[in-house]
Amino acid sequence: MMRLHAGLLLVAALYVGGAHLWATESNRALEDSLMKTYNRKHRPVKKESTVTQIQIYLLISHVEKVDEHEQTMMLHGLLWATWVDEYLRWDPTKYNNTRRIAIESWKIWQPSLSLYNSARGNSWFLHMGGLPASVNSDGKVWSSGSFSFYVTCMFDFTNYPFDEQECPIVIADWVYDLSKVNLSDPSGNTPWNKPAVKLSYDPLSNTNPKKHAAGWEVRDTWRRQCYWGPAGCKDEPPEGQPEWFWSLIEFGIRIKRQAPYFGLTVLLPSVSCTCENSLNSANALKLYLQENYSFRSECELVTSVLTLAVFWIDTSSLAIAVTTFNILLQGLFGWDLIRKLPPGSGTTPKIVSLYGFNLSLTAIAFVLHVIINYLENTLPDDIELPFQARHFNLSTSLTNVTERLRQMSPFKVKGLSFDPQQLLTGESEEESFATIDPDQNPSSILVMESESNRGDDDPTFRNHVDSNEIALEDASPTVPTSQQPRKSLSHPLNSELGHIAQQLYIVRRLMFFIYLLMYVITLPICLF
Repeated sequence: MMRLHAGLLLVAALYVGGAHLWATESNRALEDSLMKTYNRKHRPVKKESTVTQIQIYLLISHVEKVDEHEQTMMLHGLLWATWVDEYLRWDPTKYNNTRRIAIESWKIWQPSLSLYNSARGNSWFLHMGGLPASVNSDGKVWSSGSFSFYVTCMFDFTNYPFDEQECPIVIADWVYDLSKVNLSDPSGNTPWNKPAVKLSYDPLSNTNPKKHAAGWEVRDTWRRQCYWGPAGCKDEPPEGQPEWFWSLIEFGIRIKRQAPYFGLTVLLPSVSCTCENSLNSANALKLYLQENYSFRSECELVTSVLTLAVFWIDTSSLAIAVTTFNILLQGLFGWDLIRKLPPGSGTTPKIVSLYGFNLSLTAIAFVLHVIINYLENTLPDDIELPFQARHFNLSTSLTNVTERLRQMSPFKVKGLSFDPQQLLTGESEEESFATIDPDQNPSSILVMESESNRGDDDPTFRNHVDSNEIALEDASPTVPTSQQPRKSLSHPLNSELGHIAQQLYIVRRLMFFIYLLMYVITLPICLF
């Protein structure tokens, strides 16, 4: 039985081998017949007036590099071209019904395709000699080859780092004009004629095709037919004198920059953690800035919050210190931002406009707080703001405006105080005095502890205080202690600040809402 099986296999092998040898001999005879009088230097038409129609298709397999400084792109893939060769036709019945053969590409005529927007001189000509050409019995020729295109682009970084860039691939026949060669496709610029993108050939993961390479995402491709002539490139074919025009075909790829952490840090900025970490170490901050661009947007939001927060600080001198730190932080951020930005091309990136806007508002806030601090320390506490605003015969004092604003709830909220007593106990000194009950405590308890200690050391000062206490008791003997008005703090701002300081404080709070409105309008425009 084993010998029978071996014999059958031997007979089958001899039959297949003989058939293959016979077919190879038949194809060789057909090729010799076609190449006997063939001239690959002549255009494959029997009438000179016949236009050779060529269709070109691309497959992009890899995006190696996107150079933002040189504005170039390196692409790899496969190129197919098809046309009709009138000298490569035969009758299949005369050659064992052979309808297709493979011929070495260098033996037949090929179009002189060139990459017009090549960034390198050695990649100007497109050669399709790597693989044999497939020739049908009706003269249809399919030729293919791999390519590495290093093409020039025109980038626009206005929406950086959410920018989308486009890069064309312009191919044309540099030998023959439109009267001889036309690169148009009969089906037109249909979607299936666009360049295909296949960045991965993994047969085990076909469900999730690869779309990312070199830090960019391939979004789309396009194909466009153009006829270039004296008046430029037009989409419609010329009506007359085709020898004045050249047929161009433009393929293109559209890519989008990948910054996955940028949007996350904008939507969910950890402001407090970032502020705390930014104060820990300048070296760690610099390293983090270099490694992750997403911090730049978050840092921009942090500095914006700091700019708004200074208007809620009670002490103007402390607000000046915080604003100074904010300017230094923005300077560090701007230094790294300039180093990491792409080269200038087109309009200014939105992130740079946001940085300049934020820095300008912070500088204005710094100057404003310096002026307010000067006025608080120079002007008397009981002075009224004399400025008048006249419009349509209406005169409104700025003092009256601040008094009206003070009645609104947003202007009644206390600001940020860094008083040590309030930070430790949660109440201010005036609030602690307001809780004293006159019925249970003598009036002398209003004397400060420091004054009592001074009286123990200085008898003269102690006698002066005692005389004042007696005078107070004699001045109102008929008024019961329970009916004396309590010293309460109905409005903490009135007791803590002078009159001019109160008005300037309301002005600072008003500036906060103006700044907040400007940030609400600007941030969505510059970040999204």
